[in-house]
Amino acid sequence: MLHPKVVQNLHSVRFRNVGFKRKPVLYPQAERQFNRFLINAIGHDVFVISTGLGLDVYYSSTQDYTEFIKSNLWLFKPANDIVTERHFVAAMHGPEVLDYFNTVVDSLISHPQLFLSCCKKFMQYYKDAMIKTRLLQLLYSTFESHLQELITDAEVPYTKKIIKMLNESELFDYKYFDDVDRLAHQLKNAGNFN
Repeated sequence: MLHPKVVQNLHSVRFRNVGFKRKPVLYPQAERQFNRFLINAIGHDVFVISTGLGLDVYYSSTQDYTEFIKSNLWLFKPANDIVTERHFVAAMHGPEVLDYFNTVVDSLISHPQLFLSCCKKFMQYYKDAMIKTRLLQLLYSTFESHLQELITDAEVPYTKKIIKMLNESELFDYKYFDDVDRLAHQLKNAGNFN
């Protein structure tokens, strides 16, 4: 069962460009470096991903590192972006992190190409991860569960491609979570404890 403490220790920090800029918050190499930096500072339960709409940082900890993450992002920006770039920053904590994660997936649906690209990126990231941390498994399980729900409700663009990616990914062997229904039940119970 998903223990309430696991959910209580979840945190996320979301960076979005102000206005309608298509420029990424961090470029791919800088994103990987920022992820490594945060793992070294906070611990292994850190996940950083660019969605095309911005940059999301998820982590699991008994401490809130929001200010630390916000104040160190500039280290990984190109020198000419430090002063000119402004970001909208939102932080979430506890059970609202997983709800927010599903909201991010829902917001990407209105941008079909971006949605497909992010699905591929997230599935590849999970598949390539040498260590499947509890946080990564929880996020992937939440993502897959929500994606299955959206597919069932016929709300997902590129449904056939997404189903094919899910089937080819062979990522259904969770160490901590046996199936989507059990995860949904655990999340609901964990939310009731708060």
